Amino acid sequence: MIETWVVDGLPLATETGAEETAADTNAEEPAFEALYRTHAKRILRCCGRARPWGSNLAAVAILDPENLANPTEMNRRNWRQQTMTGLAMRSALVAIVLIGAAGAAAGQTEELVRTIRMEPGGLLTLRNISGETTVTGVDGDDLTIRATKRLVGRGSAESLDRVEIEIEERGNRVDVEPRYRRRSLLQSLGNLLGGGPGSVAVDYVVTVPRGAGVTVESVSGDVTVEDVAGETRIEVVSGDVRLASLAKLVEVEAVSGRVRIADASSDDAMTVETVSGRLDIDRVRAPRLEASSVSGAVALRGVDSRRVEVETVSGSVTFSGALATNGRYEFESHSGGIHLTVPEGTGFELESESFSGGLRSAIPIVVGRGDRAGEVTVFESGSRSLEGVAGDGGGRLELSTFSGDMRIEVGPVP
Repeated sequence: MIETWVVDGLPLATETGAEETAADTNAEEPAFEALYRTHAKRILRCCGRARPWGSNLAAVAILDPENLANPTEMNRRNWRQQTMTGLAMRSALVAIVLIGAAGAAAGQTEELVRTIRMEPGGLLTLRNISGETTVTGVDGDDLTIRATKRLVGRGSAESLDRVEIEIEERGNRVDVEPRYRRRSLLQSLGNLLGGGPGSVAVDYVVTVPRGAGVTVESVSGDVTVEDVAGETRIEVVSGDVRLASLAKLVEVEAVSGRVRIADASSDDAMTVETVSGRLDIDRVRAPRLEASSVSGAVALRGVDSRRVEVETVSGSVTFSGALATNGRYEFESHSGGIHLTVPEGTGFELESESFSGGLRSAIPIVVGRGDRAGEVTVFESGSRSLEGVAGDGGGRLELSTFSGDMRIEVGPVP
């Protein structure tokens, strides 16, 4: 098992358990002190009273160091005004220097690389608070984790030390998650002033044996998982989700962000839920597919499933694909339209309803029985429902909207 830390682009490869050494930096002036000194000189020069920088009262000395040595010779009011002005100047100087130091440290990163051998049927559980996560299935038995810590916004390099990447092996299961140490009150106040420890994000790039299971839980950051044959579960609070070439996708939950799924399948039910964001599902195969969005459009193309349930509150629903003869398809939208495209010759049993929307179908719908049977291809907007049979019948199709129109068209499908 090998661990490699990379600091500011310089790799420090060590075998686990080996003693690490660091270069002695005492011989050089600390970067922060040098930066502080440089900014101080610039401030003093801009004030037109440049003087040597050598004490903590240097900012106050901008006034007149001789009078500061004997305040009794000064008018008490002028003394107070000039002293307060000097202190304000010093505070402003410190703030500027801290901001400069934060900007200088913002580009620093630390990288951890670790390789673990997994037996067939292993499970990777990866949690992240902030940062991007990418997991890719590969041939072989090695799980490789590359975690890069980086500063977000203002902060110092010391902020990176607040985060530890915890990797725990339990049998054939590997758990990965960042651990954030609490900040002291002083550090929190410093952060508010722009010079304290900033926030730290962790970016994961992971390659996992193709047959392993993968579970990803992320609070803030995009998530990408592809080429995994094991059972896959994804949960994201804020961030886009991209999933591709997954053999056993079971569950996807997202609060805010776009979700894109392509070339995925499941032996059991597949559930995809998002609160706010568009949902795109392409070329998916599963016995049952449930997809829902509170605020966002839902688009399904090339779906192979006998049971499909799609629901959105605020957004449109589009479906392009074949309907299984013994299938059941339910599409519901409160304030959006429903648009279906099916192959030529498709038959189905239809039940549709809308409060203020209409229905248009390229396939005639036979309504009623016996002498009262008739073909219908459209009903105008209004509160009504319609039940009928298209073609030779087949799967059951249920459409429901409150204020959106419904369309059934014939055309090529994926």
